Amino acid sequence: MKKRLFSLLLAALLVSTAAVSCGKSEDLGDPIDNSQTAAAPEDASAETEPEKTFDDFPAQDLGGATLRLGDTEQYDIYRFSIRDELNGDVLNDAIYNSLRAVEEKLNVVTQPVLFADPGQLSNTIVAGDDVCDIMTGQDLAMANLALNGYTMDISHMEQLDFSAPWWPEHAVSSYRINDNMLLFSNYMSYFGVSRARAWFINKQLAANYGLTVPYADVFAGTWTLDKLHGMIGSVYEDTNGNGTVDAEDTVGFVNQNIFICMQPSMGIHTFASNSEGKLEFVFDLERASTALDKMYAMIYETKGVYQADTSAGRQDQTLFQNGKSLFYYDSLGMAETILRDTDVEYGILCTPKLDETQADYIAGYTDYSHAVPKTIQDETLVGWGIEALTASGYYTIIPAFVDVSLTNKYVYDEDSAKVVSLIGEKMHVELAYSFSAKMANMFHNLLNSANPSKDLASYYAANQQLDIDFAAELNDLYGAN
Repeated sequence: MKKRLFSLLLAALLVSTAAVSCGKSEDLGDPIDNSQTAAAPEDASAETEPEKTFDDFPAQDLGGATLRLGDTEQYDIYRFSIRDELNGDVLNDAIYNSLRAVEEKLNVVTQPVLFADPGQLSNTIVAGDDVCDIMTGQDLAMANLALNGYTMDISHMEQLDFSAPWWPEHAVSSYRINDNMLLFSNYMSYFGVSRARAWFINKQLAANYGLTVPYADVFAGTWTLDKLHGMIGSVYEDTNGNGTVDAEDTVGFVNQNIFICMQPSMGIHTFASNSEGKLEFVFDLERASTALDKMYAMIYETKGVYQADTSAGRQDQTLFQNGKSLFYYDSLGMAETILRDTDVEYGILCTPKLDETQADYIAGYTDYSHAVPKTIQDETLVGWGIEALTASGYYTIIPAFVDVSLTNKYVYDEDSAKVVSLIGEKMHVELAYSFSAKMANMFHNLLNSANPSKDLASYYAANQQLDIDFAAELNDLYGAN
């Protein structure tokens, strides 16, 4: 069974998927075809193309040059792409072996250049110091470097083939403006794949309350925010009998005010590229208002929601781990970390649609982006380095992440595996969020528990022009005049 689950997951995460581009809700793609069709019998005489591996990547002799990989220790950013020794852990060893394979394929030596935090890395680039060839960092820090002109456009590098399967199409289309790329996201790190958002559900708690895990709705394309709201509101027990929803109770959801990626997952985008490659402000006020009202009602007007004490750490994680919350919203990578040792038998669900008029699911995710500093000396070395690192990661690191995190230990059923496949097919990174556009942070700012508000009209009036001006700034920066 594990092999079958692995195949389902790997097929979704390692193919060049159809991009879900930034755009209005009616442009989100065709609905999922849920019809059941019989598989055609295999033609034993038909020739099949041999499965490719990193061995098929074209070897280059770069003369033993040193490829310097700038990264940061804060938030453990470096661990998603750099490991310096084998230790028997599947994921650790895959990253280590991936780097060694790149060294052998290109005849180079990879050298980690680690900084304590993104600020230190940024400061060296701003100072003009030639300290690294490729840098990886926290998304806002990297965006600021690009905005201030310290990163190189990589779109012209002849070594890069953006149509290759090891370049995730959804990331290429999101990070490209006017066919230029000052930042990029690919498989040289597994961070992006690990940060696709999902809803984890306690299957036993659902059964205790007479609820069915809604896989059928997911696969029928009818899994919506209203249905999620209904399930959350169905679970509540005042365990300590004090009449107050608190951390000792059994609840439908714990509100930790972390709804990153929910906004684009419901088809609410801030910027989109037009046919000329220019960014346009496309925020759909009516759709956003509907979503905000539904989210507010689900979070603040539902008894089954516990408003977490944010000073007490991640209570949403703790209560779900302890079997006290029906749902937990976070990234797929949590299966590798906080859910690794829990006794809770959980299922995985994709983020619901806003409503059934939304054509398709959108799996929002965030990424620590990469860039090439303008201080580099050898563009050929850097171009081949980027291409080989993402190709090797595609063939080595991503399969290991899928295997160790989402298959061998942590996925309890085939339906969850199919959901993860669906998430892999619908991944979308929001460029506007990476650059901290105001409307891209609408949920975060208005649903903040310190002062929750449904007054989108005022927020929109205060920020619309700022984002329109910001889109123009990005167009200028990316040469889309």
